[in-house]
Amino acid sequence: MSRIIFPKGEQTIFINNLLERKRLKINDLANICKVSSRTIRDWRREKFKLSKDALEVCVSLTEGGVKVPQYTELPDFWSIPKAAKKGGLTTSLRYGGPGTPEGRKRGGTISQERRRLYPELYRNCNLRKIISKPKDKMLLAEFIGIMLGDGSMPKRGSQAVITLHKEDSKEYISMVSRMIKDLFSIEPAIYYYNTWPRENVASITISSTSFIDFLIAKGLKRGHKVRQQVDVPKWIKANKKFSIACLRGLIDTDGCIYSHSHKVLGYDYFNIGINFSNRSTPILKFVYKTLKDLNFSPKIFKNGVNLYRKAEVCRYAEEIKFRNPYYQNRLSNFLNKQTTWKGV
Repeated sequence: MSRIIFPKGEQTIFINNLLERKRLKINDLANICKVSSRTIRDWRREKFKLSKDALEVCVSLTEGGVKVPQYTELPDFWSIPKAAKKGGLTTSLRYGGPGTPEGRKRGGTISQERRRLYPELYRNCNLRKIISKPKDKMLLAEFIGIMLGDGSMPKRGSQAVITLHKEDSKEYISMVSRMIKDLFSIEPAIYYYNTWPRENVASITISSTSFIDFLIAKGLKRGHKVRQQVDVPKWIKANKKFSIACLRGLIDTDGCIYSHSHKVLGYDYFNIGINFSNRSTPILKFVYKTLKDLNFSPKIFKNGVNLYRKAEVCRYAEEIKFRNPYYQNRLSNFLNKQTTWKGV
C-alpha cells in the first residue's frame, strides 16, 4: 500500500485541522476512512505514515477547506528492504552470520536444542535417533556376521545397508529386519530395485548416526571391507557361542549350498557342499578356525572355505542351523534328488 510522507509535524496538523473543520470525532473519521480509531490516533501522533487511500478520502471530505501540506508518495512494498535489513542484522546477532562456520554451528546447535525440547513440532525432521544398545549376546554377534557378509557402511553419511537377493532371500529379508528392530528398536527401510544391473537386488537400509556409532564401537569399520581386510571383532572371537552365531550370519549372507555329480568307475556320485566366499583373509581364517574348533573338516583356499562332505553339511544344518530359509530349502532339494551316495 502506498504511503504519504509529510514534513515533520505536518501530518499531525493536517489531521487536527480536518477533525476541527468537519467537527468530527476520531471514531467518525475512522469509520469514514474504514480503519480503526487506533490507526487514526497513530497517524495523528505520526507513529505511522498516512496511507494514500486515506489521504484521498480526507481531501474529498474537506472539499478544499483544509490545506494539504506538501508530501512525497512512497510506492507499494517500500518498507520491505528496510525490514529485511533489520531482520538480517537481528538474525546475525542472534545466530551468527549465515555464511560463516561459527554462524552455521550456532544456528544448528539452537535448532537441535529446540527439536529436543519440542519433538512433536519436528516429526519429519532429521534428528539423531534414540536406539537400543544391546549388550554382547548371540543375536548381536549374528548380526555382526551379517554386516561383515553383505553389509556396508560408507565412509561418510549415517546409513548402513545390507544387500540381498530380493527373491532368493525374500523370507530372510523380513527376518533380518525383525532382528534389527529387536536389537536396536529402530525400523529399517527395505528397497527393491527393478532396473539393470540391480534388478534382483533388495537392500535393508538403516539410517541412524547412533546406529553407525554403535557398530563402530563394537568393532566394525566404515568403508571398503576388502581393502581394509576387516576382521571379526575380538569380543566375538573370544566367546565360542558368539563365534558360532557370527559364523551363521556370515554363511547366511556370503555362503551357498551347492551340489555336483560325477562318475567314478561306473558309480554315480552326487556331492553336496557348503562354500563360503570372501576376499578378506582375516574373515576366511575366522570361518575356517571356527569350523575346525567345532570338529568339522573345512578346506581353505584363496577366497573361500568349503565343507565337502554330505554328513558335515547336514550336521551344520542341524547344529549351527541356517537362519536363511533359502539355504535350508536348497539343502532339502539336493537331498531329495540324490540317488547314489559314496562318501569320500
